[in-house]
Amino acid sequence: MRVVESGVGNTLPIVLVPGWGCTAWIFHETLVPLAAAGFHAMAVELKGHGESDKPALESEYTTGSMRDQLLETLDALGLEQAGIVGHSMGAAIAAHLAVMAPTRVSGLVLAAPVGFSGVRGMWLFRLLTPRFAVPVLRLLATRRLIRVMLSVVYGSLRRASNQDVEEFYAQVELPGTIMALRNLLHEFEWNAPFPRLEVPYVSIHGSEDVLAPPGDAPGDGAIRALIIDGSGHVLFDEAPEIVNRVIAEFFAGTGAPYISSQND
Repeated sequence: MRVVESGVGNTLPIVLVPGWGCTAWIFHETLVPLAAAGFHAMAVELKGHGESDKPALESEYTTGSMRDQLLETLDALGLEQAGIVGHSMGAAIAAHLAVMAPTRVSGLVLAAPVGFSGVRGMWLFRLLTPRFAVPVLRLLATRRLIRVMLSVVYGSLRRASNQDVEEFYAQVELPGTIMALRNLLHEFEWNAPFPRLEVPYVSIHGSEDVLAPPGDAPGDGAIRALIIDGSGHVLFDEAPEIVNRVIAEFFAGTGAPYISSQND
């Protein structure tokens, strides 16, 4: 597994977990600010993503298997307990880990969580990605397609840059990536009931998120729920100052009470 870190090892650890199709790059505006705020920030690349291993078996990409891998990652990093920030699919994985091993998680930040209310159009994504079509999918995964996809998931606050496109495209060229992403579409449980959490958590949502609309926000036990006006699904890249402040305040124990909207 690839882990990108910032900050010193004797400060509070925060593990950042990206979503489907994302690498540690998604946190490039978050790692250093969290370190500057006094945390040891570590962004992991889940199996099947980026420079981490990409096992071929479909069973490696179930919800349980992805959850277990995150726990194994905490073990490998020598973390008895850590704060966890999950984005999109990574938020669902983090929540399931907190249920299985609550003593290992000091708190959760669920950013644009996907995996509790289904994903609009998932039936179509699965229909278009049979296993035999993977070679064709590799040919179709061009920079142009990635730019179009990012234009859909970003909101009006900020558009994807050329570097964003290059970073997303870079992993497509790595052997095994397309098959792994396809397997996640078919094997991960995208409509699991939101678990009852024993650890404190906050949730952050974008008002223009087409994949995880604020109305699909999971659970009602968040000590803070934030909606960022104009942001889409890629919160860490679209509104990093707001997201970083919420994360730092939460893990420092100074988070504000419930907020329904935030514009600055």
